[in-house]
Amino acid sequence: MSTKHETVTGTRESVGDGLGGGFQVILHNDNHNVFAYVVFCLMKTFDHNKSMAEKIATEAHTKGKAIAQVEDEEGAMRHCLALRLNGLGADVEHI
Repeated sequence: MSTKHETVTGTRESVGDGLGGGFQVILHNDNHNVFAYVVFCLMKTFDHNKSMAEKIATEAHTKGKAIAQVEDEEGAMRHCLALRLNGLGADVEHI
């Protein structure tokens, strides 16, 4: 995975709880975690199915970052911290 970061715009309609969250958890690409581990962490943290987790991990790998979830601020902060504690690069952005 490269370290190039690009701006991600818009939202991923199939991600999020649909409750009108205004924050997105951004997963950043890195050079030290293997793809399968990133997928596992996304599944564990967000309860994404394998297909969704693979799509997010692939986007982060190819574009530098990807929207992992759209939700309220509290959930976004909690999930961002969970990703970071698992060794992944993540941030929260207000949308």
